[in-house]
Amino acid sequence: MAAATSRLALALLVVICAARVAHAQAPGPTTDLDHTQEMPLTDAQIIGTADNSWHFEDAELRTAYLSQYGHGFQSQDGSIGAAGSEAMHIFEPWALFDIRQNDHITHQVMLPVDIITAASPDAVDAISTASRQNESADLDVRSTYRPDDVNQWNTRFRAHGEEPLGGGLAGAGYTRHLADDNATIGVDANVDVDGFDSRDVHGKYHGKVARETANANLTASQLLSPTTVVDASYGITYQHGVLDPSSWNAVPLSDGSIIGEIFPDHRVRQAISARISQIIPATRTTFKAWYRYYTDDFQLHAHTVELVGYQYIVPWIYLRGSYRYYTQTGVDFFTTRLEVPFDMTAPHTSDSDLAPFDANEWSVQAVMVRGRAPKDLKPWNLSAEVMHYWRTNDLRITTVALTVGRSFL
Repeated sequence: MAAATSRLALALLVVICAARVAHAQAPGPTTDLDHTQEMPLTDAQIIGTADNSWHFEDAELRTAYLSQYGHGFQSQDGSIGAAGSEAMHIFEPWALFDIRQNDHITHQVMLPVDIITAASPDAVDAISTASRQNESADLDVRSTYRPDDVNQWNTRFRAHGEEPLGGGLAGAGYTRHLADDNATIGVDANVDVDGFDSRDVHGKYHGKVARETANANLTASQLLSPTTVVDASYGITYQHGVLDPSSWNAVPLSDGSIIGEIFPDHRVRQAISARISQIIPATRTTFKAWYRYYTDDFQLHAHTVELVGYQYIVPWIYLRGSYRYYTQTGVDFFTTRLEVPFDMTAPHTSDSDLAPFDANEWSVQAVMVRGRAPKDLKPWNLSAEVMHYWRTNDLRITTVALTVGRSFL
């Protein structure tokens, strides 16, 4: 896996260099695009062949390490009927590329690769230990078409693959910029299909199963003053199929044995959020306050409050600090001990992610703003971040991330 990742990174760097050289040698634009309001765009201008303007604008490499500790009843890495280990370690290198096709079309390509070591799935195949370390990779392409100052169209395509699961997503959206870009309204929709291996709590394979997800969102933003912005969103999601992809999750019984969990075959999820952002020019400080309410037909209700602050320490470096508080009620069929006898067709789960709990998270990040950096550092984008998350039902996560980016403008 490491060798394959290295070859991929080398190939990407070669492509970047080649594209940069080609762009540097390309002739300047021969088509005047300054009067797009008066003249419709030609096909050549739309697809970017008129002036040979395809080029890389940014390449960013990021590496993150996540360490998770805790216990949950869905894990079998422990004695029967007791919460098992949820220890997990993830090493995630990924690359991000910003590509400009022409004056109106840009593309963003993300290539994350996860190398995961986890105790919970490894307990399912304790003999072969095939799940002890798992690799996953994504290809995520987001494109933006903005023919003028008012209209903006977006598309997104994503493919995902790992040992037990594979899937893809397709989506599109529209944003309208109003009042000289002082306000926006937008709508987008996505369809996601996943296929994965089905295994019971004893590790027996039961073939391939699938889950389909459709999502739609409405967004809006408004500039209240030169230093104050508010934005809000509403999203609704419908899921159908097998909704418990970790099908080896165990539910303890009152007689000391375990059975597999059962979920409904569909789920409707809704969320509404609002945020206010305030800049204080005198101290070069920004504050953001965000609230989100979530509900679904599993009778799970959740509230999230997040406070974020940005402070410049020199004109080209700022610190970002955040705190987030989250609380949820849990689904109505969550249990840590199912009483015998019971209805085998009724939904039941002991997944700790669906239990009632409170969670806290803080993060600190240092970011260099390359547009304001000293001359030697101007092409580079550098940042470092530490995040810690903990919740009341015994789960703790710490993440360290480093980012190095390079502008080709």
